[in-house]
Amino acid sequence: MFKNFKVNDTDSFLKSLDYWRTINLYITLLQAQTNMSYDEARFEALKNYDNQDKLKYMLEEAINSPVLRK
Repeated sequence: MFKNFKVNDTDSFLKSLDYWRTINLYITLLQAQTNMSYDEARFEALKNYDNQDKLKYMLEEAINSPVLRK
């Protein structure tokens, strides 16, 4: 039944990141998806480090349906 089941690539990728790479990904995604400054994004990343669901959502949103800016 689960012969073709494979672990979600996003989950695997996020689990492979160490602390600083996770923070840097948070910062990059926040800055790409909002008008946050680096310092604001860094503060949010540090505050939300333990919220892997939020990071996963942001990453999947960026990959699958990026917001187009003018």
